[in-house]
Amino acid sequence: MSKLIHVARLLPAAALLALSAASTPALAQSGADHGKVRISIQAPYQVTAQEAMSMEQPYALSNGQLLVVRQQDQQFFGRLAQRRELRATQEVRLHATAPGRFVTERGASLAFEQGGERVVIDDAQRLPGLRAPAGQALADTGAQAPIRLVSR
Repeated sequence: MSKLIHVARLLPAAALLALSAASTPALAQSGADHGKVRISIQAPYQVTAQEAMSMEQPYALSNGQLLVVRQQDQQFFGRLAQRRELRATQEVRLHATAPGRFVTERGASLAFEQGGERVVIDDAQRLPGLRAPAGQALADTGAQAPIRLVSR
């Protein structure tokens, strides 16, 4: 059975390449569907129970925030929080593409490494509630440089 995810010009080319490279059965097509990108996954990656247990924890990120990951009904969600206060920001759904690899609907990609002990987030500017890393400013121009965050 085929699962289709429709994303309206939000998935950057790097995320498409990572998605298609990480998931062999994935096909990315830029169609004439009014500028939409269509991703067709023949067999979506199923996260194992061991992987899920290793990822469900808060990760201290290089910008001083926490990434909190949780699972509910075979689906994964992540949200950014401030270190001293676990005030909730908007939660986003994380779509598994390969072992330890996830992508959000807005195009941020997360790679859980070292058995879930470390996470690398590419295009973190696409996550709600992101605070800019030291020396970088967040602009609402849409033309900002990609932000990479790494857990400590």
